[in-house]
Amino acid sequence: MSKNISVGLTGPNVAETANALGMRLIELGYNAEVADAAVVERLGGPEPAVFACGLLVRNGVIVIDTLSSVRPDGERLDIEIDENDTPDFAAEKILDDLAGVGAITLEETGYSPEEEERIRERLASLGYIE
Repeated sequence: MSKNISVGLTGPNVAETANALGMRLIELGYNAEVADAAVVERLGGPEPAVFACGLLVRNGVIVIDTLSSVRPDGERLDIEIDENDTPDFAAEKILDDLAGVGAITLEETGYSPEEEERIRERLASLGYIE
């Protein structure tokens, strides 16, 4: 579960970085949405977009906004993208920032219980454990 937070991005490659960050968050098991110009337009402008994004954030969705006009209430992490960073590298840096403020955890989940049992059985059959 993520902490209720939004991420505001500015700088070069903002759209590509927002999409890369959104995909990485989803891969890590978090709910994430990108609020870009197209989304704001579909929602009817900045005011309805701020309201909708606020609802998402309140319900645990990490909202990544690329427009200064979309700033939902609540905790926020504003990031200026470094011009030398690729979108994927910038996304990884932002994940570290999110983990640093306690919004997400980046710990690996490890093996499933079934995988652990198969490993134990194999190690026992090899004589490494009893």
